[in-house]
Amino acid sequence: MLKKIQENEKKRQKMIAELVGLKEMVRGSFCTIYVKCGKKYCRCNEGKLHPHQRMSLRENGKAFSRAVPKEEYEWITKMTGNYRQYQQLRKELNDLEKKNKNTS
Repeated sequence: MLKKIQENEKKRQKMIAELVGLKEMVRGSFCTIYVKCGKKYCRCNEGKLHPHQRMSLRENGKAFSRAVPKEEYEWITKMTGNYRQYQQLRKELNDLEKKNKNTS
């Protein structure tokens, strides 16, 4: 039992170090949506919609999205990825804490 607790503590320390290492993040998701432009003779009227990159967010319980300029795609992809990683690490850390409580 002591060995299991020590192993879990090592995992916990590693996860905490990873969490601390995630200094920059943006809460939300970055995705591609497909839209019609509204021009009468455009290809999108035949079903070939235009790709459009958006950032989806939630604030005060309300969902909204914002357009992302092309020069920001790489940065926002990294920042939203960091946030997803942060969420996953928090979940794993919480699960590990529950395991530790059940072991003792």
